[in-house]
Amino acid sequence: MASIDKKPVVSCVAQSQLNMDGIYEYLHATGNDEFIGTIAAARGDGLSDMEILVSLMAKLCYKSLTLGHNSNITRVRDIKSNIEAAISSEHGSVLEHASMSFIVRDCSRIYTHEKVRHRAGTAFSQNSGRFIRLDEIDLIVDPILDPVREELLEAVKYLEDVYARMADKLGMNEPGLDFTRKKKLTSALRRIAPNGQANELGFSINLRSLRFTIMKRTDRAAEWEIRYIFAQIYKIAKQAVPTLFCDAVENEYEGLPEIKFGHHT
Repeated sequence: MASIDKKPVVSCVAQSQLNMDGIYEYLHATGNDEFIGTIAAARGDGLSDMEILVSLMAKLCYKSLTLGHNSNITRVRDIKSNIEAAISSEHGSVLEHASMSFIVRDCSRIYTHEKVRHRAGTAFSQNSGRFIRLDEIDLIVDPILDPVREELLEAVKYLEDVYARMADKLGMNEPGLDFTRKKKLTSALRRIAPNGQANELGFSINLRSLRFTIMKRTDRAAEWEIRYIFAQIYKIAKQAVPTLFCDAVENEYEGLPEIKFGHHT
């Protein structure tokens, strides 16, 4: 049964983790054993592996994990202060070492076509219209269309009925139909599906690209659905790696956050 009431939902399904055996080996081999205590202190303060990883890579650039390895360095920052300094100085490349993975369900093809434009530092996996039969057509609807809800529901119900009749006429429900034939027919019939059709998109993104995309896609000029989705992503990411959003400026526009950063890294 067609639905026009679903809204996109975001789940964080993975994020970068430290391999402590490798870190211990590296720190011991380079005479930076004291940094183990710095990591422990950061974890005690609630910092995530992603934040520690970013700081590790930033400090690597200056041999500033501990004192005594770079004669230009007379003091070392803790991990939180180091991240804040990297962001303030626009040392954005170190944010690329950490990443998060999300799955967005009940999102439209309108959203996915816009999201994949942000392909730098991002990997995508999406429901395949070649393989997935449209037994139901759920539509993701911008609230601005509430006055024409009945017409929208009528349209998707009509498409469902026509699709089912065409699938039956083409023999897609016949037992033993060759899978290759099913795939070809499924691929061909998806051409009648609306852009607002619900599907799922999974993507993995490094934190530098994530900051940039959040800024662009929570902007008030962005399309409603992508703003709705990135409001959720921002909330999840900020909770997971708050230090990496230390320069975020939050405003509100039409009930959704609009996020700007002090440094566009």
